[in-house]
Amino acid sequence: MKISIVTLNYNGSKETAELLKSLKEQSHSTSSGQADTDFEIIVVDNASEEADFTNLQKPTHNSDITMLNIVSPQVKIVRNSDNLGFSGGNNVGIRAALGWNNDSDPVKSPQEGDNGASWVVLLNNDTWVEKDFVERLRAVLGAETGIVGVPLVEGNRTAYCGETRWLKPHGHHVYDERVIKNKYAIGGAMAIHRDVFGKIGLLDEKYFLYFEDADFSVRAKKAGFDISIAENLRAHHHTSSSAKKLSPSLLLRYHYRNSLYFNLKNGSRYIKLLVWPWSWIIVVKQLGKLVINRNKEESKAILAGVMDFYKNKMGGIRP
Repeated sequence: MKISIVTLNYNGSKETAELLKSLKEQSHSTSSGQADTDFEIIVVDNASEEADFTNLQKPTHNSDITMLNIVSPQVKIVRNSDNLGFSGGNNVGIRAALGWNNDSDPVKSPQEGDNGASWVVLLNNDTWVEKDFVERLRAVLGAETGIVGVPLVEGNRTAYCGETRWLKPHGHHVYDERVIKNKYAIGGAMAIHRDVFGKIGLLDEKYFLYFEDADFSVRAKKAGFDISIAENLRAHHHTSSSAKKLSPSLLLRYHYRNSLYFNLKNGSRYIKLLVWPWSWIIVVKQLGKLVINRNKEESKAILAGVMDFYKNKMGGIRP
């Protein structure tokens, strides 16, 4: 079983280097005592600043955390000329992992790249894993064929999965182990079997940021794939890197635009009909706040997100 771990770097080389260091330590963690080298790491740089990209390349030449020797997995660094967002950036790494060309359609060409990975694991660059992560992961994936979510440890609590809640402007993470009917795998730590990509395609790049993981899980379930959550397996999450790099107003704009798009695209016929009155309620509420001069910047951002949805202005938003 070949595993490819894809992580996305955007002006976060320090965090990415810490993740690489934790993955390097997998070399000596197998129960047999042999090095686990049958996985690769693909780092996709999403058009970071030149200084950050230079720092990103240093770990691959640093003897302390190098991945390029005979007992360690190989690291590949791919640099995008533009910031393609979470979905677009990860799609570059996914194509590389599966052996698909940049302009190929995985749904129309499912046999392309048969020598690629069996599983693609998406890990946020601001995560780190324990020394037996790959060994435990391999054991879990051996019995699965769809999508496997990896719980994220965030301080003193653990996010096990997301829960799809229709007609809501924000995603909802679940921090207990109860059974969730409408669960989705959190994009910060999820493993996807190659057959899923072959049947439903890649992450939807219209989102750019937020809701693409929920969208991908919903599409996979509709195509007949299972969404499971790994037991006895964790990734440790430092913080939300996107929240640090984007203004609160821009985050709100993405959330409201993408939530409307997500519901219209994936909801039932009833939900699709309700998207429009829901959007009108949002607009009226925010206009009312502007009239009374309450949270003006927040209201302007939300209204901009709704207008983006109406105009089908998707992808990256230029402030």
